[in-house]
Amino acid sequence: MKSNIFLHGLIALGSVGLFGACASDYLDTTPEANFPDKDALSTVDNIQLALNGISLSMNTQYQSTSWNQYNGESYVNTICNEAIGQDYISGLAGAMFNTETLKGENWNNADMLLNAIPWDYAYGLIQQANKILDVVDTAEGDEETRAWVKAQALTFRAHSYTKLLQFYAPRWEDSNNGGVFCLVKRTTGEIKNAPLTTMNDILALVYEDLNNAIALYDQAGNNARDMKWMVDKSVAQGIYARVAMIKHDWPTAQKMAHDARQGYTIMDNDTYLSGFYADNNDFMWTSGSADEDIYYWSWGSHYAANGLYVKNWGVGAGAMDYDLYKQMDENDIRRQLYITPDKIAFTQAVNKAWNPGKLVADDYWDADLVDATKDLNLAAGPSSRKDADGGKWGLLNVTMRYCAYYISDIFKGNYSDCFPGTDNYMAYYSTGQSGDVLLSRGVYGKQVVTPFGAQLKFIAKAPYGTSKYPYMRAAEMCLTEAEAAWHNDDFTTAQNCLKEINGKRVTGYVCNATGEELLKEIQLSRRIELWGEGFGWSDFKRWNLPINRRAWVAGDPTSGNWMPERAGVVETSMNHGWMFTLPNSESDYNDQVDRNLLPK
Repeated sequence: MKSNIFLHGLIALGSVGLFGACASDYLDTTPEANFPDKDALSTVDNIQLALNGISLSMNTQYQSTSWNQYNGESYVNTICNEAIGQDYISGLAGAMFNTETLKGENWNNADMLLNAIPWDYAYGLIQQANKILDVVDTAEGDEETRAWVKAQALTFRAHSYTKLLQFYAPRWEDSNNGGVFCLVKRTTGEIKNAPLTTMNDILALVYEDLNNAIALYDQAGNNARDMKWMVDKSVAQGIYARVAMIKHDWPTAQKMAHDARQGYTIMDNDTYLSGFYADNNDFMWTSGSADEDIYYWSWGSHYAANGLYVKNWGVGAGAMDYDLYKQMDENDIRRQLYITPDKIAFTQAVNKAWNPGKLVADDYWDADLVDATKDLNLAAGPSSRKDADGGKWGLLNVTMRYCAYYISDIFKGNYSDCFPGTDNYMAYYSTGQSGDVLLSRGVYGKQVVTPFGAQLKFIAKAPYGTSKYPYMRAAEMCLTEAEAAWHNDDFTTAQNCLKEINGKRVTGYVCNATGEELLKEIQLSRRIELWGEGFGWSDFKRWNLPINRRAWVAGDPTSGNWMPERAGVVETSMNHGWMFTLPNSESDYNDQVDRNLLPK
C-alpha cells in the first residue's frame, strides 16, 4: 500500500513540476550545515576540508529541496540524462514525469522539475568553489598546498559549468559558433544578480579554469588525493576532454582524454560483471561508499538490481532499449547483464526444468505474460499451469531462474556484500519460506516487477545500496579519445581504442570499419560500454541524432520494448536542439536575466 501511495504522489508532483520547491530553495543546495565563511577558510588546510565538503555534496541527502531521492551527481546523471534518452528505460522516471517530459514536449516549461535540478545542483557546487577561490590566494599556508587546493576548486567549477553546458546550451552546430545566450556566469561566492551570457563566455571560463588547474596540479609537489571522490589532475584532464567534445574541439579532446587515462586500466570482464559497486582501476572519479554516508538515499538503493526501493516500489531498476541490445555482438559478455528474449533459451540450456511452460523468445510479446501497463513487467503472468486457464505460463519462472543463475554463476562481485542471509531480497526476487517458485528445498522465490530488458549491470552493497558510483572511467576516456581521433582523421588510433575495450568484451573482436562506419561503431561501443552511467541523452544531443523509442506491440516480436505511451520520436530540433529552459528558480530571483535573449 505504501508503494502505491508513493507512486501516486510522484505522478501528481511530476505533473505540476517542482516537487513543491519554494523561494528559499534558490541556489540553496549546500547540504546540511552552511558552507564555511571566509574566516573559517583562512588557511589552506581548512580549505582542503571545505573541498572535501564539495566532494561529499555530490553524493548527499538534499532534504531541504523536497525533491524525492535527490542526492546529487548520480541523480542528475540518471533522472535528467539517461532517463530521457534512447537507451535507458526508467520505471522510476516514468512514475515521476509525465509522458510529455519523457518525450521532450515540454522541456521549454520553466517551472518543470527537470529544468530546475541540474541548474540548482551545478550552481550550488559553483558557489562553494567560488567561495574558496575568493580567499585561497591570501590564505595562510605553503605554496604547494595552496596550488593543490586552488587546482581542486577550479576543477569543481569547471565540472559544474560543463554540466550546465550539456543541458542548457545548444549543441555546438546550432550555437552560432557559441554566440547563443544560455547561462549565468558567476565567479565569486556572493549570490547576486547577474545577466545571461553566451555559450562562448562559459566555454572560455572552463578552458581557463582547467588550464590553470592543470598547471597548479603540477606545482603541488607531493600533495595527492586520499580518496577517489576527491579530484586531481587526471579528473581535470577528463573534464577538459568532455567540454572539448561539446565544442567539437577534437584535437584538445583527443589529447586530454588520452592524458587523463594514463595510469588507469580498462576493467576486465570479471570486473565488468562485478556490479559496479566496488572501486577498481578503471574508476577515475567516484562517489563515496561508506555504508553510513547517506543510507537509503543512495543511488544503489533506487537503481541497482538489488536495491531496496526496486523491491518496494515496483518500478524496476532500469532496462536496456531492446534495439540497442540487438546490436550487441552475440559473443559480447555484456549481453548477460540484460533480461531479454534470448535468456529463455539460455536458461533452458542450463536446466530444461527451469522453463516449465516451454516458452520461446517470441513469448516476450504475449500479452498474457507481459504487462504492457506496468513497465512491460515479465513477472505478471501465471507461474503454474493450473493458473494459466489453458494459456501460456512460466515467464515469471524462467525470469527468476535466470536472475538466480546470474547471481550464483555469472556475478563476479562479493556475494556476501550484496546478498547476505537466506531470507533476503536478491535481484528482482526475494527468497523465503513461501513464494511463486520453489528454488531449492524449503526456499521459495517471489518475483517483483521485472521490466523487459531489466539490467543486472548495477548491483549494490547491502543493506543501504552502497556503491562507488563512477563519475568518470578510463573506458569513457578511451571512447572519447576514439571519437575525437576519428574527427582528427587519426583512424588508426580510433580503431586501436575500440580494440582496447571491445577486445576484452567480445571474443574474436576485430575492427576493420572505416569512414562513417567506424564512427558509428565508436558511437555504438560507447552506448553499450557506458550504458546507465550518465551519458545516454547528452551523447545523442552532441551527435545530433534523434531519439526513436519503439513501442512494445502484443504479438509482434519485431516491435520494441517501450511502453506505448512513452514511445515515439524526439526530433533533433525539439526545443531549440534539446536545450533545457532556464528555470524560474533563477529568473524569479535574478532581475538581470532577460529571457528575450534566449532562443525563441
